[in-house]
Order: sequence, then structure tokens, then C-alpha cells
Amino acid sequence: MSNNIKVLLFDLGGVIINISPQITIDLFNKISSDKNKKFNALDYRFNTYNDTISIFFQNYEKGIVDDIYFRNELRNFGAFQMSDQEIDEIWNKVILSLNQNLLKIIFQLREKYSIMILSNTNSIHRIYFDNLCREIYGKTFSELFDQVFYSYELKCRKPEKEIYEHVINNSNVEPYEIMFFDDMELNLRECEKLGMNSYHVKEIPLLCTYLSKFIV
Repeated sequence: MSNNIKVLLFDLGGVIINISPQITIDLFNKISSDKNKKFNALDYRFNTYNDTISIFFQNYEKGIVDDIYFRNELRNFGAFQMSDQEIDEIWNKVILSLNQNLLKIIFQLREKYSIMILSNTNSIHRIYFDNLCREIYGKTFSELFDQVFYSYELKCRKPEKEIYEHVINNSNVEPYEIMFFDDMELNLRECEKLGMNSYHVKEIPLLCTYLSKFIV
């Protein structure tokens, strides 16, 4: 890592948070009355989907639609009758746990760097993972990190240029002073075009080893 780096910017899902979208996908597919409708687009990490449901999920991450509309559209798409609570429970199954070993290292690094989060997420997930964080650390991510940038609040999502520009403009540093850690290579390519540094997260233990070298 360059000596110029001042900000360590972390993705949530697949980095700080262990996730399994397939659990939620399988549950929604199982309860759907319309077996021709599939929820596979929920996991866009390894496939690019441009169908109606994929665009709908992305719009929810961008805060274009609210929680009420989101739940109702899920009901319409899957042709099922479920309460808000039941939908939220399945929706949150994607979130498994927090990477506490990684977080321990990140919190040690804040003595030398500003630590921030940039994530494509939504309000239902945020409530859930902030509760997990509070149970372990007594605080939410926004209280533990110097800044958090969530797609649904910013009305844009990775890999759109606007979200990286927002991070740069609100970090009070130059792009080359930011190192972004993400598990999706596409997201990294786009931030690099604006001059940010990147690290492709493939395995959490490797990331922990890498970051441990920079603890003061």
C-alpha cells in the first residue's frame, strides 16, 4: 500500500459482512406461487442481469423505491401472500455474520488511516446489519467508522461514477489517497478510472494478512 494512502474504504457484503444471497433466492423461489418467476437476479456478483426484477432490485438499492413499494412488488412478482415481517426475515437471510477478525484489524488501522464504508445496500438490510453490529460492538457502523456511504441514501450505486465522486468529494482527500476494498472487480475498475487505488478481495484471510502489515 502506498505511503500516500489516507483513507481505507471498505465494501460491506463479501468483505466486512459474510453473505449468502442463495439462501434468500432459494427461499423466495420455494414460496413463489409462480414457478416461472425466479429471484436469481438477487445475486449479481457473478452474473449480469438486465431483466425486470434485476432492475427493480437495483432501483431499491438506489433508494428510488421505498420499503413499502419494495415489499409489495416482491409479493406481486412472486405471487405470494406474506407479512412485512416475513418478507424482511427472508430478505435478511442473505446476511450471515460480521467478519470480526477483519474488523479488529480495521479498527486498529484507524490510528493511522481514516476508515470508511461504501456499500450497495438498502434500508431493510441496514437496520438488520446495524443491529448485528450493535449487539457485538455496542455501536452501529456509522458510529464505528469515520464515514459510511450507502447507495440507497445517495441515490446511486456501484459501479456508477457518481457514487465514487461523492466519496471523493466528501472525504477531503485526493482520489489517489483512497484505497478501496471490494469483492467485485467491476466496482474496482470503475473507481480506478477516477484515480482511486483498489484491492480485489478474494479471500478474507488474505485481506487480513495484507492489512495487518500496516498496523502501527
